[in-house]
Amino acid sequence: MSTNSSDLTSCSKVFALPEICERISYSIDNKTITSCLRVNREWNASWLPILWHTIDAGHQWHNPAFVNALGEHGDLVRILKCTRYDDISPLLRTDKTICRNLVTIVLPKTTLVNQSDHIQLLRQNPHIRDLSLGLHDDNASLYTELVNAVGELRNLRRLALDENKILDVNTLETILSKCNGSLRELSLKGTYFIKHPFGSGNGFASGFLACSKSESQLGTELITNDVEIDSKETFGIMSLCLEGVVCTQDLILNLASRFPLLSHLSLKGSMEVYFSKNFPERLAKRCPKIKNIDISSTEDIDDDTIASLVGSFPGLQTFRASETRFGNESFSTLVEHCRDLTVLEINSTCQIQGQVIQQLFEKCWALRSLDAWDVSANVVEMMMEVYGGGKTVGATDAKNRVTVDGSITQTESSLKNIRGQWVCRGIERLVLRFDYDPSELSEESEQLYPASRARRFIYEQLSKLTKLKYLAIGGTLSTTWQMCGRGDETDEKDNSTLDDQPTFDISDDIWIDFSLRSGLFLLSPLKELRTLCLSAMDHAIGLPEIIWISENWPNLKSIEGLYEDDDEDVVNWLRENRPDIEIRNEDDGY
Repeated sequence: MSTNSSDLTSCSKVFALPEICERISYSIDNKTITSCLRVNREWNASWLPILWHTIDAGHQWHNPAFVNALGEHGDLVRILKCTRYDDISPLLRTDKTICRNLVTIVLPKTTLVNQSDHIQLLRQNPHIRDLSLGLHDDNASLYTELVNAVGELRNLRRLALDENKILDVNTLETILSKCNGSLRELSLKGTYFIKHPFGSGNGFASGFLACSKSESQLGTELITNDVEIDSKETFGIMSLCLEGVVCTQDLILNLASRFPLLSHLSLKGSMEVYFSKNFPERLAKRCPKIKNIDISSTEDIDDDTIASLVGSFPGLQTFRASETRFGNESFSTLVEHCRDLTVLEINSTCQIQGQVIQQLFEKCWALRSLDAWDVSANVVEMMMEVYGGGKTVGATDAKNRVTVDGSITQTESSLKNIRGQWVCRGIERLVLRFDYDPSELSEESEQLYPASRARRFIYEQLSKLTKLKYLAIGGTLSTTWQMCGRGDETDEKDNSTLDDQPTFDISDDIWIDFSLRSGLFLLSPLKELRTLCLSAMDHAIGLPEIIWISENWPNLKSIEGLYEDDDEDVVNWLRENRPDIEIRNEDDGY
């Protein structure tokens, strides 16, 4: 079949736009990109820079074909990633200077043997913005020229000195001083600081140090009078990453004393870090601008200390505490003090009371992402928080003249003071499990909050989150409750308050299963939804449901947790009628 020349010309003009090629490149592999650049000269000019933009070289340096190709196209490379023991000497020992436009470099481990090659590569790329550097087990003073070469990088924004076994105070001081005009991010991942030349960082600290009595001498006494001594130069570091380190709290505080502009602190996976009661207060005194904290998988930090940490930083916007002892006290403090919170990750943390989660949705209007898998939200507790244990669904807020089901649209500012409303209408990602357990309910509470009403409460609140792009929820219903056969009388009572609503089955043995009979149609406003995760729930999505989903969620691109063996008709229908929706069969949790 011949190709019309005018069509080819039009196509070439479109692909001459770098932005379009870049967007397309995110979804295709290098082999496909290579095929594209062979179509004609115009396509070659558009796709070649994308193919060579990032080189993850591995152990290819002694491959003549690879080195020759780099010699021809090296000036197109912007990101060069090397492995720990790569030898880049073949790249540099050529007649032509190549790779001179790099902005990101991950260097191999630097030794006295390869130091000159690393220095040459740095000096022929003065516009580097992101550098990862590691020093071998030798005296740090032997790397003076390398440190000077790093200090000459006037555009350097991020420096990673991960897993360095010989980093000392003078080396860090020299680099930071020379790069202070541009450097904003510092990473010290994976370093065993307890037996390390840098130690606790006492020699680096400035401005605020502990008073003369040590914490061990004071025992449980609080240290409150930090004193100012020996003021040193402060640095413009805004992001400090101490992931996977073994250190003392003094190291964190002593580093922080030189970084007053710090806004992002990551202690993810840190070990053997024991925090005193006043550690959060002392950290906040040094770095009052912190807005993003990550303590995920951090050992030896209890709920009280986490609560004190979040309470010390009321301006927090992002907080990650997955796989920690984050609990009710931390959650309550977060809700009360951090109203600007946008991102919260508390996967696999301690049991959280349902009313605290309800308060989060009621008060934190800026929330954009909540990841709380393996955190059980008791829906009855949430409803008791809303209705005070006595109000019924559909109750009206007299002051604002708004029903709890949100039938009257309100502005964001007015919603903040309405009890029961989820004001976080801008949330885009929600990962949470809603449980219904009647075992602890009184007979009166069982009548007020039957499973059918609790399920409807969740569906109706979710329906207001019209900016949702990722939804992964689950629901657990007590087996005993299902076997009792209760709920017939209360279901009739429920129907009496839902006269104007669409008809659906509200029996108590149906929980949140995304079936039409359980009220899936209530979620029709979620037009922006991109991904629906069903991996961790017993869903009941059949052909009617999948057809409804296809018609009502036009932007849906992925469904996780549909298994062909169990959902053969649904999967086949999607493949035939909506091939644009990706079906992910693996159970990824969320």
